[in-house]
Amino acid sequence: MRGKKTMAEDRRGDQDAEILTPSFERLDSRGKFVEVLSGGPWESLFWGRMQPGAVLGNHYHRRTQVFLFLVEGSARIDLVDVDTGVRRGHGLRANEGVILKVNESHAIRFLEESTFIMLKSRRYDPGDPDTYEYAVASGT
Repeated sequence: MRGKKTMAEDRRGDQDAEILTPSFERLDSRGKFVEVLSGGPWESLFWGRMQPGAVLGNHYHRRTQVFLFLVEGSARIDLVDVDTGVRRGHGLRANEGVILKVNESHAIRFLEESTFIMLKSRRYDPGDPDTYEYAVASGT
């Protein structure tokens, strides 16, 4: 999987977390073209717009990997490895993304009105959603 990687530390001094930024961007008279991510096991694509204070998540997936990319806005992502209990968190700004790993509970709090795209390695199946509640942050 390709994307330019940076390390970020949030205001609380949590552990560094890997932030992905676009690996290629072209801007010309026609407009803007951005390669956000190349490669990976993705089967589904979501688009969303969230209001300030909204929280997405407070769950984890046992078989599904997720890539979240903020097109506009900002968010705070808190993560917990459900196997080890290790917590980490960081801020996410427009034009940044993060991969949410299997067995990593996540809560994404949107700090302002935000637009995102999300890729999942498995299609959503209501009969087998692969979603397990695990509180990371309040305010869902």
